[in-house]
Amino acid sequence: MNRFAFPRTLPPCAPTLPAFANHFSGWQLGMGLPQALAGLLPGLFLLGEENPGCRNTAVGMALWSMQAHPLDPGLARWAFKAVNLGLKADPTLTRLMVLAADLVRPDEGEATDAWYELARQDDRGLILRFLAVVLGHPERGLGWLHFIWPDLIHMGRPEIAKAALDMVKWTKASLPLKDRFEADRTFHCLPPEEALPVIEGLDPAVWGLWRAYAGSETLLRMGRTGEAKGALAGLWQVIPWHVNLTLKLHDLFRPLPVADPKDCEEAAVLVYSWNKADLLAETLESLQMSDIGKARVFALNNGSKDHTDRVLARAAQRFGADRFHVETLPINVGAPAARNWLLSLPGVRKARWAAFLDDDIVLPVDWLLRLLGPVRGRDDIGSVGCRITAAVPPYSLQSADYNLFPVAPPEPEPETLPNRVPVYDNCAGSTDTGLFTYARPCLSVSGCCHLINLRSVECTGPFDLRYTPSQFDDLDRDLRANLHGTPALYVGGLAVRHVQHSSLAKSKTAKQIGQVMGNKLKLDTKYSDEELIRLGQQNRALLWHDLEQKSRYLVDRLGLNA
Repeated sequence: MNRFAFPRTLPPCAPTLPAFANHFSGWQLGMGLPQALAGLLPGLFLLGEENPGCRNTAVGMALWSMQAHPLDPGLARWAFKAVNLGLKADPTLTRLMVLAADLVRPDEGEATDAWYELARQDDRGLILRFLAVVLGHPERGLGWLHFIWPDLIHMGRPEIAKAALDMVKWTKASLPLKDRFEADRTFHCLPPEEALPVIEGLDPAVWGLWRAYAGSETLLRMGRTGEAKGALAGLWQVIPWHVNLTLKLHDLFRPLPVADPKDCEEAAVLVYSWNKADLLAETLESLQMSDIGKARVFALNNGSKDHTDRVLARAAQRFGADRFHVETLPINVGAPAARNWLLSLPGVRKARWAAFLDDDIVLPVDWLLRLLGPVRGRDDIGSVGCRITAAVPPYSLQSADYNLFPVAPPEPEPETLPNRVPVYDNCAGSTDTGLFTYARPCLSVSGCCHLINLRSVECTGPFDLRYTPSQFDDLDRDLRANLHGTPALYVGGLAVRHVQHSSLAKSKTAKQIGQVMGNKLKLDTKYSDEELIRLGQQNRALLWHDLEQKSRYLVDRLGLNA
């Protein structure tokens, strides 16, 4: 029995209509964020005027969007349009669509600036006093709730988010939203055993699609994979057009291979660090506790002035001198040169794969086995990466797979910098809902923890020193690898925690921003129009081929909603 069954009110639709590929340049990129859904819905409804398959998909996407992002005004308007086209939505949900469509978002100004500053502090009293004022406003309270809710989740302080919900002046019409937001709070902030009954208690007639997804993901987190697969399969049969859900469900039925520890000798583990001794110590501790077989570790002290030398000396004692090699440089040569230095070492050049690790990450025990498993014996993959999250609950997303918008390089506007390499960051600091736990080939992966195929390096050359001291050097190498026919592979079922980059981190300094902008300009002016067009076309074809194969597999195995 499917405990997350819901009323089947949506018309049947196909997972991959030709119209999707022909009319949407970004369909294949993913649907894990509200802005991605908002970008697709106008075209879907327009095509739906003549194409019943597109109309059915538009109706289903609008309903999913409303349930997944219930206070987004733009998405609510599309959901209400779906009702006007015949969607049999529960009256309670229809009233919420009307309410959300008229929501007033706070204007950017002193109040929102004050919130940005408060959210990055740890003063519970000040935060609660601010929330009491803005959320208690009878007309603008819900707009403020929509605006600040992601920050309330990212804080990792469940009691503050719960208090915020109690401060809102709920009306009879809006009260069902409180249950939905409470379920969202428990889903992200509480142990899955506590979250499951709250999610299960939602009204399936109002929140059925999101309830089914969140409940299934919670079951997965509890290790109840069989139940979760059944519930997700039922959801997919109704919304088979959802790219992230398709990829995720496919991998549950056909899990990626995991390497044996004896295979780890194919990899050399590389880490470089500059003045992060304490963070490096934690990274090396998690590395020592992980299962890396007989893989050797090569560390580079990149001109550090703190106690990095002592951290590396202790690590060498723990690993053993035969497995832990230390290089020490008198100055910081920057990330590209540090990577190239490590790649040039004879012991590294004997390996097939180089595993680069940032010096501020926390590794799960099986990280190397999970990255090596899908690529053993393959030379058609240039690099392999994973899902990168914050280091503390609720584990906000920092990066997933990166791909290109398949458009010709645009001419820059007058007095503006060019943006010729339009990379799509499809998770963009969002909460980790589980929609990015899929695997697929892609343009690039995060350099925070990834494997590089050393045969690919022989073709592309090393990391480009022009990106010194850091930023975009790993993306640039992945672009060159794609041009040589060896794309990246994203293994999203593996999560690595990244300590320093938080979604609530303070803004960068002007110097740091200038460095990033300078390196982005180098990237944007490095490749010709022909190369960028070819990259976009190849990347798009790669994603579509992967999606269509996995959709066909699920159709053959599960069928579709009749």
